[in-house]
Amino acid sequence: MRDSSPSLNELERLAGGDGVRDGFAPAKDFDDPIPLDVPMLPPLPREIFPQWAESFIDAVADATETPRELAAMMELGTIATALQRKFIVQVEPGYVEPLNLWPAPALPSGNRKTQVLHAVTRPLRQWEAGQLAEIAPRIAEAKSARETALARIGVLRAKAARTDVSADYENLQQDIQKLESKLPEIPDLPKLWAQDVTPEKLGALMAESGECMAIISDEGGIFDILAGRYNNGIPNLDLFLQSHAGAPVRVDRGSRPSVMMDEPALTLILSPQPDVLQGLASKPGFRGRGLLARFLFVLPVSKIGYRSGNTKPVPETISSDHDAHIRALLRFKRPDTGPYTIMLSDEAHAEWRAFADQVEVSMREGGRFEQIQDWAGKLPGAAVRIAGNLHVAGLAFGAPADSKLSIDMMRRALQFAAVLGAHAVAAFDLMGADEALKGARKVWSWIQRERKPQFTFRDCFNALRGTFPRTADLERPIEVLVERHHVALLESPSRAGRPSRIYEVNPKLTAGWKL
Repeated sequence: MRDSSPSLNELERLAGGDGVRDGFAPAKDFDDPIPLDVPMLPPLPREIFPQWAESFIDAVADATETPRELAAMMELGTIATALQRKFIVQVEPGYVEPLNLWPAPALPSGNRKTQVLHAVTRPLRQWEAGQLAEIAPRIAEAKSARETALARIGVLRAKAARTDVSADYENLQQDIQKLESKLPEIPDLPKLWAQDVTPEKLGALMAESGECMAIISDEGGIFDILAGRYNNGIPNLDLFLQSHAGAPVRVDRGSRPSVMMDEPALTLILSPQPDVLQGLASKPGFRGRGLLARFLFVLPVSKIGYRSGNTKPVPETISSDHDAHIRALLRFKRPDTGPYTIMLSDEAHAEWRAFADQVEVSMREGGRFEQIQDWAGKLPGAAVRIAGNLHVAGLAFGAPADSKLSIDMMRRALQFAAVLGAHAVAAFDLMGADEALKGARKVWSWIQRERKPQFTFRDCFNALRGTFPRTADLERPIEVLVERHHVALLESPSRAGRPSRIYEVNPKLTAGWKL
């Protein structure tokens, strides 16, 4: 220990008898500690998207001085919005995955999320506007013809109500029925996305828009709506859960029109503030019913404080190429017989199976995904969805269903998914799901209160027995402190009995402590 630290025997006396003893080797030099409130997260890999999308993602990130992950996740959601319900991926006989996704890059306010979202989703808005301009005259014509027919039906109904002649009544009824059977259908307004929308309204919009919709927002207000903001605090999650999986929806509620969909598809592109994520796991139904398990969370590193302001706009050639590809994806039409089916090559399937097996093992007790089994259980499926979107996006001007999804494309998607796994662990910690990290923070609080440059496992357990009823409950939190270079285990000499383990606190964290 350093000269300014008390001797090992003095620490034993201060610890109350059972504690640090002579004969333990001091720890080696410590690495810099990793804060317990800062996740250790890898960046999203490059060269995952087709080149037209990669170039655009990089250009938007440079032009806005924002984390690349923000544009990448929004781009993934934009592609999914264009392709949902048009394609499915057959992983194995009897197992298919649709292409809708729920990307959610979380960044604090002030990170120019709106600017990025506006740039990435521009072709979606342009497509909507173009479709509306094209269909507006037909809508006006159909409305006029329908109103005229309804007026004629009204006249006939009034006449039928006044007649006392049975034959005349029957003839009038037949005329009314003929007119009703020929009422002009008013074309639906083309709509790709919504924002601040209740589940009830969303169901109606989806039913009118080919059973699919995207919710796009640079905030996380939809979580409040799902938690029951407009429903007396009662969560309403069914439509969202069913529309992620593509399960049939049947809603019959009071005075509202019935909603019936066979294969609904919903994509969510959200960028909530990290503070919004805190406590989501405790909202009724959010965790238990699997809502949070469907999101692809990413926690990018904010660039606030490191922006130069010396940037150039996205080059027009890159922007126009990007928008042209998204429009090409939007032009794909779902066949009347159902969505196009993308098959996996044998090599791609083997690669995916190995990944799925690895994820399964990671959900065991003590594994990487032990605390988020609900999310990790859906990760192999999410990887397939990502692979399917990348496959079709790479063949935007071709025939994606005519070629099998390659091992190269699958590997890209699995790289993506592996990074998403690391970010999910951190995101669920923000929501209060990582018990090991929460426990590590409690242990560190105790160390700071006691100002102990060294401590024994036994002392720590005795002091925190109310939080950790069993010694096994304390093991993983201590491991987290070791992994993050807050403490290190001292080597003990060979001796009889079972001496308590002794840990040294990183001296870089004890500066200024006074015993």
